[in-house]
Amino acid sequence: MGVAEPGDAALDNPAAAFIAQTLERMTEAQPADLALLTRLWFHLRLHANQPIAAAHAKLDTLVTILTQQPAYTHALREHLATLFATKKSTRLLTEAGLLPYRSFAAELKRRIGFKLLPPEHDASHLRDWLDAQIAPRDREWVIDSDPAVWARLCELLQLHSLFQRDPPGVLTNAIRSLAHRIAAGGLDPELLRIEPALEEYDSPFLALHHEVDDWLRGEAGDTRQIDVLIDQCESALDRVRRRKNETGTSIELTLQSLRLSQQMRRMRTLIGLIDEAAAGAVADYAPLVALFFELVETSAERYRVSSLLRDTGGRLARQISLFASQTGEHYVAEGSAALKRMFWSASGAGVVIAGMALLKSRVLALHLAPLQEALLVSLNYALGFVLIYVLHLTIATKQPAMTASLFAHTLAEVRSHAARQKLIDEFADKVWRSQAAAILGNMLFAFATAVAIALALDFSGHHAVSIDKAHHLLAEIHPLGTGTLFYAAVAGVGLFLSGIVSGYYDNKTIYQRIPERLLRLKLPPRLMGARLWARVVDYLREHLGGVMGNVFFGFYLGLTSAFGALAGLPLDIRHIAFSAANLGYAWQILDWQLPLHVVLVSIAGVLLIGMVNLSVSFSLAFYMALRATRTSARGSGELLGRGLLAILKAPFRWRRIDPSFKETP
Repeated sequence: MGVAEPGDAALDNPAAAFIAQTLERMTEAQPADLALLTRLWFHLRLHANQPIAAAHAKLDTLVTILTQQPAYTHALREHLATLFATKKSTRLLTEAGLLPYRSFAAELKRRIGFKLLPPEHDASHLRDWLDAQIAPRDREWVIDSDPAVWARLCELLQLHSLFQRDPPGVLTNAIRSLAHRIAAGGLDPELLRIEPALEEYDSPFLALHHEVDDWLRGEAGDTRQIDVLIDQCESALDRVRRRKNETGTSIELTLQSLRLSQQMRRMRTLIGLIDEAAAGAVADYAPLVALFFELVETSAERYRVSSLLRDTGGRLARQISLFASQTGEHYVAEGSAALKRMFWSASGAGVVIAGMALLKSRVLALHLAPLQEALLVSLNYALGFVLIYVLHLTIATKQPAMTASLFAHTLAEVRSHAARQKLIDEFADKVWRSQAAAILGNMLFAFATAVAIALALDFSGHHAVSIDKAHHLLAEIHPLGTGTLFYAAVAGVGLFLSGIVSGYYDNKTIYQRIPERLLRLKLPPRLMGARLWARVVDYLREHLGGVMGNVFFGFYLGLTSAFGALAGLPLDIRHIAFSAANLGYAWQILDWQLPLHVVLVSIAGVLLIGMVNLSVSFSLAFYMALRATRTSARGSGELLGRGLLAILKAPFRWRRIDPSFKETP
């Protein structure tokens, strides 16, 4: 879309008469009437079911009319000057589009409260006035419009000269306020703990505040030193971000560093609007147009709960997904020897899971009170998973949540479409082989161990489960009954969340220096001995995230079905390894007297449960990790589809493998 010029067909737009009429009234208004600005915006925006192109045509019409009528241009410019002179603009320029200082919980409570009881608008503040003008569809057509058209509009109105004179101090007050906030943020204790150099030497954040103050008072000739100091502040924040692998991070620190970056970027924009050094040069309106777009976009998001949850979730993903991706490296087998180790590691986990499945059945057979039963089942799961983790065994369904993060972070470093597709195919092959080896190990040995335990108990005159329980176990894994696949998806969500918990505690261990603090405890060394306690702390230093992730997953499996029963909701879990073990117990107790179709359906049910477990956990983890790398929602969805398709195709590429798998038959 080009910029409208005199004589363009834009004047044939039906809205041209209304726009011209409003501009004519502006020339007659003495003093300026701000209601006419509202009226002009009303004629520019979309109405009813108009397409976005209609608003773009109206904007072209406005530019054409102003080009042909200098009196209209002068009148509109004076109305905008009056708007800035009479409205309080500091909050708009220093807060709109920037992260708030409130905590997540406080901001969430505030926005939910505004949903129940709308906030009061103060017409004396420019931010509230702008919020009243912006309709839901305005964000669509403004963001989609051509910035060159807005730049031409700013050029016609000569907005740079308007900002340079800044008689009421609108911009200078905003710049001074930002300088104070940046200096205070640069002295944040958490920031200083991660980057001690900010405290040991002259802080660039404090120096920036002093330089800005000198420039505003006319004691500094130009803004070159301000630019240098802003660059130094950004470098300090970059050092903090790079050290997160060593020191960890937190939501608060992430928000603080991001807020400081936003404030400095806003300060650059505002300084550029009033910098007298630019008065003799050709004005560059691109920063002003970008600021306008940002203000319009954030006006629509100001009170939305969904935007707060989305943005905070993205920051949380960035905080922990890197640690999950590092863990994911241990779940990808490189070569046939590694595949064999993966299979035997998963086989050991299958043996433990068979025992856990039997213990769960025995606990349920006691018919305890619901809370006692849920607690014992959860402890059975949690302690079993922790035992598997401590013994360095592998649960197949734990792999996707970890490998997906590694996959996403690897993809984020590749920009070429062809290179990305090649990487997706190669990674999918490795993930599929690793996953297949782990699934086979879990399933075969969970089933075989369950059969062996059932036979041993039967030989001693006991039964692993009752006949009725055996039929119930078979019904649970039937793929078309009792919501089996939905419950498998519920378990997949738990697998994804356990990966999140692991990454969170891996980060927390480093950031809050938990091992060092554990060593300062007095009671554990007395009970266990100082040497043993030190060994426990050393183990937790590297493995606390894994332990907590397995504890969480155990309680998730145990409490989900209990909550569903208590609340009357269709909630339960199905897990491939436990389903294989349950099939072994049921088949043996029924004396192997099952019709062939029941056997085939049960095996298919176990496999489908596993497929749902894996696909749900992988999809959630992969999408979250992609969003954490700042990939767009559309791009993340596209890469997720390509990744899943590549994994599904991987078995058919078995013989077209890379050199690291050349020894595989």
